[in-house]
Amino acid sequence: MDQSESRLPQNYLSVPDRVNITGTIVTGPVAEGRGDRPALHIEKRTVTYAELESLTNRFGHALAAAGVGRGDHFVVRSPNSVEYVIAVLGGMKIGAVPVPASSLYRSWELEHILANSGATLVFTTEELLPAFDEVAPSCPALAEIVLLEGSRPRLRSFEEFLAGHPDTPALADTAADDPAYAIYTSGTTGRPKGVVHAHRIIVAAGDPVRYPYMQLMPDDRCFIPTELSFMMTLDFTIFFPMAAGAQGVLYRGRFDPERLLQTVQDHRVTVLIGVPTMFRMLLAIPDLESRFDLSSVRVGLCGGEPLPENTYREVKRRFGFEIREMMGQTEAHVYVVNLPTMPVKPGSLGVPIPGREVRVLDEDGKETAAGEVGHLCLRSDDPALALGYHHAEEQWAALHRDGWYYSGDLVSRDDDGYLWHVGRADDVILTRAYRVSPGEVEAATMEHPAVLESAAIGVPDDMIGQRVKAIVVLKAGFDPSPALGEEIIEAARARIAAYKVPKEIEFVPGLPKTPNGKIQRRLLREQAAAQ
Repeated sequence: MDQSESRLPQNYLSVPDRVNITGTIVTGPVAEGRGDRPALHIEKRTVTYAELESLTNRFGHALAAAGVGRGDHFVVRSPNSVEYVIAVLGGMKIGAVPVPASSLYRSWELEHILANSGATLVFTTEELLPAFDEVAPSCPALAEIVLLEGSRPRLRSFEEFLAGHPDTPALADTAADDPAYAIYTSGTTGRPKGVVHAHRIIVAAGDPVRYPYMQLMPDDRCFIPTELSFMMTLDFTIFFPMAAGAQGVLYRGRFDPERLLQTVQDHRVTVLIGVPTMFRMLLAIPDLESRFDLSSVRVGLCGGEPLPENTYREVKRRFGFEIREMMGQTEAHVYVVNLPTMPVKPGSLGVPIPGREVRVLDEDGKETAAGEVGHLCLRSDDPALALGYHHAEEQWAALHRDGWYYSGDLVSRDDDGYLWHVGRADDVILTRAYRVSPGEVEAATMEHPAVLESAAIGVPDDMIGQRVKAIVVLKAGFDPSPALGEEIIEAARARIAAYKVPKEIEFVPGLPKTPNGKIQRRLLREQAAAQ
């Protein structure tokens, strides 16, 4: 038995027939006498479990009075706030289905989300109202907009929405397979898809993360500086910490390295979560760590994109904590991790998390041998997997084959069972009949001290199929030049095989990304084709 498995409780991954996410993470702790413990910190405001219980009850009654009931969708689009959390948890509490929508979505994406979800009610802020004003004429089902912040004539404020509603119990007796919430993907390959998750995920996805991976204790404070519309933020600041009786820390507004570390210091964050870009931006500022007390951080967690080895090394050297990488996606939560009971192999995704059955399958559905590239797959009946795409059943069915869910990621497995990311199936570069991982090229180019970020794509080439191109963002203080481009190519040549080395470098001020921070290589390929 793996050491991490020996620490698991006897009821580990035992999904009950009836479960409610908010009932598990809010009502349960209060009923057990832990209501006075802090649950959530955002800037200077702290909210206890008892306060969340009372406010989510009031919200649930108000939501029902507004005509939103079990199975009905409603949209929340706002910067992070306590009110945002109340809306999401209160909606799930009565069996309704909240839809957290990114503040970065454009009008056409919001129009699709409203139409696809059938939402009749929106919670937003005065600042974000214009996009809804634009799409409302095309969304006749939208009956009301409630403002979490700001004011406008004829629109109710959040306080007015709650007014007169009691905090008496509002918990619905939901089944484990009932829909709990929906996250719309960021649309890297078209219109956003509504990924609907069930209440069962609080056990099926939460137990593997909070026990063997995060090893959460009630005094832990978990912080990721991104919006609650991002699945990783919901999971790692609300769902999983609160399921362990721990605390979430939310960040409001645009990312700023110094403000981030000030938040870590002020709230004594113990688990710092982010994407590789976040950690690289911290490292780009000399002596940043000397101005802030980071001694509370016991571990860093990283996902969204592969973590370059030099970033792992520098964070450990400068900030004093280790980053343990993880792999997951909106449809499936986290299922591959670097466990604390195993040594980190920098650059590796880690191993399958205990309790999730993960396979690497070839095109014929057979398991690959060590070193071979294959599709990263989960069992189709994995209870942590989404229920599907809302009103897009064919798209969901296309991802399943012979009892396995194909994630769209290509990986290889080494002799120790660690998985290594090759790329999204659509992103892999085919050159001279070789498969080249964009992540490997990017990591090699980022070894050069001038490089902040890098994205590798394949550019059509009549002779070799595709030639490797690296699109590079430089750190402050470095200027683009052909000579610097050659230096970066030579730095890569020292680390990767000759056929993987980029043939050209393009310097850009920034890379196109999804709202949750993933590089949109598809857009880069389209831009390269248009040049």
